[in-house]
Amino acid sequence: MKNLFAITLLFIIGNVYGQTTTLDSIPTKKRIILLDAGHGGTDTGVKEDGFEEKNIVLKIAKVIKDENPFSDIDFVLLREDDEQIINTNRANLINEIKPDLVLSIHANYNVKNTKKGTEVHISPMNPHFEESKKLGEIIEANITALGLENLGIIETNSKILRDSKVPIIMLEIGYLTNNDDRKFLIDENNYPKIAQKIYQSLR
Repeated sequence: MKNLFAITLLFIIGNVYGQTTTLDSIPTKKRIILLDAGHGGTDTGVKEDGFEEKNIVLKIAKVIKDENPFSDIDFVLLREDDEQIINTNRANLINEIKPDLVLSIHANYNVKNTKKGTEVHISPMNPHFEESKKLGEIIEANITALGLENLGIIETNSKILRDSKVPIIMLEIGYLTNNDDRKFLIDENNYPKIAQKIYQSLR
């Protein structure tokens, strides 16, 4: 995996302590939040009306990382480009990196184009289930304040959620198969708004 070495190196160098301004300063440990933009490569995720989930969620993840307002949090991308990470490997990579939190970003699909709204998926088999649930409820409320329907918390046992040994939520921002949600998801002016709601949830 071409990004694994770079990510691991980043954690060795950047995850331990923040920069200090004087010799007498006490270093401050930064929180590391890993952004998992779903799918990638030949795994496009949802495809609808010429738009692909993998591209949308990567753009959103990059905005969250690039506009980071925190001095005590680093956002790290699990994938930085259109690279395929096999789904069964994602939890293994997360457990090697050992971030403080994982936010897996997706767009949803349904055979009925009337289905719309935002969901947060968590696993009751994750060792940090309660922490993930609490944060998921906050993120769900903040994201849906942008005008998306609140579909609540969904308990599931997908491998990435179940097997990751750190707090993790999967954010399904909207349904790419729904006209209203798709308009929201493909409008890049909404990406900084989504980022602001994520930051608000972490404060």
